[in-house]
Amino acid sequence: MYIFRDIVKQVAVGGIAAISAQAAMAGGWDTLGIGSNELLFDPGRFVIEGTYKYVDRNVDYMATSATLFGGVPVPGRATSRATPNIWNYQGALKFQITDDIACMGRVNDPYQIEENLDETWQGRFSLTKTSAGSTAWNASCSYRFQVQDGHFIRAIGGAGIVDLTYYAENLTALSATASAPTKVDLQSADPGWGWRAGIAYEVPQYAIRASVIYDSPVSVDLDGTTEVTGVTAFDSFASITLPQSVELNVQSGIAPKWLASFGVKWVNWSSVEELTVANAAGALTVDRFLGYKDGWTVRAAIGHQFNDWASFQTGIQWDRGIGQTYSDTYSLGVGGSFALNEHMEWSIGTAATYKTPGNGDLTNRASANQAATNYDYGSSWAYAIQTKLKLTY
Repeated sequence: MYIFRDIVKQVAVGGIAAISAQAAMAGGWDTLGIGSNELLFDPGRFVIEGTYKYVDRNVDYMATSATLFGGVPVPGRATSRATPNIWNYQGALKFQITDDIACMGRVNDPYQIEENLDETWQGRFSLTKTSAGSTAWNASCSYRFQVQDGHFIRAIGGAGIVDLTYYAENLTALSATASAPTKVDLQSADPGWGWRAGIAYEVPQYAIRASVIYDSPVSVDLDGTTEVTGVTAFDSFASITLPQSVELNVQSGIAPKWLASFGVKWVNWSSVEELTVANAAGALTVDRFLGYKDGWTVRAAIGHQFNDWASFQTGIQWDRGIGQTYSDTYSLGVGGSFALNEHMEWSIGTAATYKTPGNGDLTNRASANQAATNYDYGSSWAYAIQTKLKLTY
């Protein structure tokens, strides 16, 4: 009878194969991907970890139609690199309060959009820059009870808050020959909040675990300003409901010191249909149709513990694009985890992601200039590196 307790911890780079070429995300704007709640199951009594991920992205937007004033073609470069390289982070800690009660707290940036286009490209009257970010604080706890000898059920619950920021730039045509930069700068008026619930079945002796975790929608109101440089500035307002999600994870020991895992995540991105910004009178100044479809992410991985201080994991992932800038992606990731001493573990991993071609629409239906932009993008590769430091006591 094989005992797999030593590899329950797994290689701590689970999310590295989940990196999307467009924005280091799984399922649209999501940066967490699959396996972000693994720390809650860690066997350590007190655990603290920090994660840093850097992504090199290579997507060019090619304007297929860019017009002003109801049909006047916009001159300029048809193609522009659109995706600056990005990074994201996570800090978390876990307390084992009793043998059966555990809690995890986390701070991270769960949603991110970064686009930066040349100001001479043909779509400049629709968009030259987007920078949307987030900060989230959340806590989850679990209670484990034995259903038969060596078999456990774990109930999971939690809550959290999210702050959002949104910044966008484009040019506004003042006449046939003159233009001015336009900036929209918004932030959360108050944090949005949501809740989490889940259940897990565990057989620790064989490193078997199956878990399902649901995260609720989170509604956030934002306010700030819109400025047309040198012309006008006014208060602006927006609201968004970040989508609900369901994540399923299964793992099992398959041979001495070998662990296989499989995960699926569904994110209800079809609930996010448009991006709108209004002025104080309630009139829309930004009205962009998004028309997302639901996101699906599927990942499989296998890990091996070589000895007491070194482990290895490799994984593959498919992410169904939700539309617009988010097309299907395919990822291959590898990583290693190394025990520096009895309390400290360092992990490092890398991934390559192939992004399929796609297209999008940047048209602002509220534009006084009637600016309209459609674009294509070709296939591309993104490369990522992730590192994690974990302290266990």
